[in-house]
Amino acid sequence: MRVPSGKDESLAAKDNSDLAAFGYTQQLRRTMGGFSSFAVAFSLISVMTGVTANFGHGLQLVGGGVLVSWLIVLCGQTLLALLLAELSNRMPLSGYGYQWTSRLINPHYGFFVGWLLILQFITGFPGVCATLGAQLGSWLGGAWGESQGFVALTLGVITLTTLIHLFGIRMASLVNDAGVWTEMLGVLGVGGVLMIHALLKKPSSAVLVDTTQFETGDTAGMAAWALSLLVGAWCLTGFEASADMAEETHQPRKVVPRAMLVSLLSSGFAGALLIGGVLLAMPNLKEAQSMSDPLMQTLQSVVGAKWMGLLRIVILISIFACGLACMSATSRLLFSLARDKMLPCATWLSRVSSTQGTPRNTILLVFLLSSLVIILLPRLDMITQISAVAGYMGYAGIVLAVLMTRVPPPTSGFCLGSVRPVVGILALLWVLGVVLALTLPPNDIKGFETRHLPAWSTAGGALVGLCVYLSLVRKRLLEGKAGPPQGSNMNQGK
Repeated sequence: MRVPSGKDESLAAKDNSDLAAFGYTQQLRRTMGGFSSFAVAFSLISVMTGVTANFGHGLQLVGGGVLVSWLIVLCGQTLLALLLAELSNRMPLSGYGYQWTSRLINPHYGFFVGWLLILQFITGFPGVCATLGAQLGSWLGGAWGESQGFVALTLGVITLTTLIHLFGIRMASLVNDAGVWTEMLGVLGVGGVLMIHALLKKPSSAVLVDTTQFETGDTAGMAAWALSLLVGAWCLTGFEASADMAEETHQPRKVVPRAMLVSLLSSGFAGALLIGGVLLAMPNLKEAQSMSDPLMQTLQSVVGAKWMGLLRIVILISIFACGLACMSATSRLLFSLARDKMLPCATWLSRVSSTQGTPRNTILLVFLLSSLVIILLPRLDMITQISAVAGYMGYAGIVLAVLMTRVPPPTSGFCLGSVRPVVGILALLWVLGVVLALTLPPNDIKGFETRHLPAWSTAGGALVGLCVYLSLVRKRLLEGKAGPPQGSNMNQGK
């Protein structure tokens, strides 16, 4: 066991003192370094998970244009990440968006931003587990590939993820770090193999500009392009998980902003390589669009059945690591709101295990709610769309808070300086554009009468939040019994 040096103890004391300036004592255990901070964000983005879950959806909508759609999302998300990276330097606190907006505007505003981010993760986590369950079911075959088998496998994944987190963040970090290396090597390796295959076979690059929509046979219109953004819009989120784990990270002001930006840009590059390689490897776009799983079926045609088994293992490990990271972010966000008495059963939810240093009760709540999501919502794309809409509405709330207030820059570390307003306006236009793209175009989902189910479902979740606010949170805030600690440094920079 490593014995902490005097320098380590000094840095830990500084981190604890930094947290105390915001009105909190150190409860969560600081065990994460620079790579682990990067790893939790990279895993939560998880190119393998996002592309596996939604590639077929995008391919049917815009054909080879799915690569352009991915790159558009990467550019927009980079603007957002720059803004959030600066906030993570100024306020290195668990609960990120809730904490930031509560301190920039007020806790009433912060509650609603936090609630939207909870909706994002509380559907995002089971969506990740469902992706893993679907891949396991497809691999095992038989009854496991049917709906009941899919649900059983997904619930098993949720349970295993929960058990790992109950043993402490250190164990989750170790498993996640291993998963990150697997995913990085896997996605770069697969993308490289596909590109080499393309060079050797010399396929036509026309597929990259063929935007034929599968159902109509016509060139994709604006509605199809808008809905195709889901491939990148759901995948290229989660980089802010590093900020949500700030209270468990050594030197978070220095480490977290870098982890957020590097994780997003590296994931964006890796995803573009993978999607481009798969498109070039397709013998026929129309045939690929009609496949049940065009990504996996195309990969098998390139690497063969022998190597496909190994590739599936890499994909399964990558998705599992994503689930671990998502559970981490979700439980810490809930813990942050409960610590400030902003949720029902706040005292119970805010308890931290004395042995593991983890918010055990919020982990158990995530387990329960995620299991209900899987049982009640029948479609994977339905789950991911709700997660994406709520998440981007939460992002919009954060960006608005920055634009509505004057944010003095920190005296050291990552800082946008004079370009912040420009970046903020562009980021706001981007996130609002994604919300409209995922909610306005009609999206037929078999078995449901409404053609805008993601919008209505997200609105339903927001309505529940409004009820919680009106019945509980508003009164607590007005009485001074909830929100960030009174007298804490609400706008601290270093």
